[in-house]
Amino acid sequence: MTQDAFEKPWHGLESERTPALALANTLDWRLRKEPIELLKSYADLVRWARSVGAIEPAEARSLRAWGEEHPRAATRVLIEAIKLREAMAAIAASLVRGRAPQAPPIARLEAACRAAHASRVLQPTTAGARWAWREDLDPQRPLWAAALDAERILTSDEAAHVRQCGDAECGWFFVDRSRAQKRRWCSMEACGNRNKARRFYSRQK
Repeated sequence: MTQDAFEKPWHGLESERTPALALANTLDWRLRKEPIELLKSYADLVRWARSVGAIEPAEARSLRAWGEEHPRAATRVLIEAIKLREAMAAIAASLVRGRAPQAPPIARLEAACRAAHASRVLQPTTAGARWAWREDLDPQRPLWAAALDAERILTSDEAAHVRQCGDAECGWFFVDRSRAQKRRWCSMEACGNRNKARRFYSRQK
């Protein structure tokens, strides 16, 4: 029996699993003249969100069904997600260059964060309280989860460790958690090995 493609894990999460940067990385080969769009449908956005742990598998199936029943509304959510993705990429690129992010992408992220916070409630626990999503599963939950993760990164020490792959065409972002803080590639198995091979070939010539 053929596996439903929707149930397969998202491509490239071995490079970065934080929702904010993983969303930025849904534009493949970002630095090429013609990057490759990975978010081609609302179902793609939902599959991505499930893969990074932003939503549960049952929630993913519910949102997929919603998207199939409401294609126009689903397309609007997808467009908003792509706009937020590009805002996050612009912010990440500024961090990589040691510059303050520009106002427009910050404003878009702030708007998404405000919407996300409005969709959450404080639930009491034996240890105090915790933030949780409201019971209603909003179709924008995937992009809201990414926005809240971006907020977390920007207001923490992780902001200083955001990097961009050293490949000339890749452009994927990641948080450098290595002890030496010298990570260069989104993935050693992909961009790292490819660039090592290029350097070897160049020396042989």
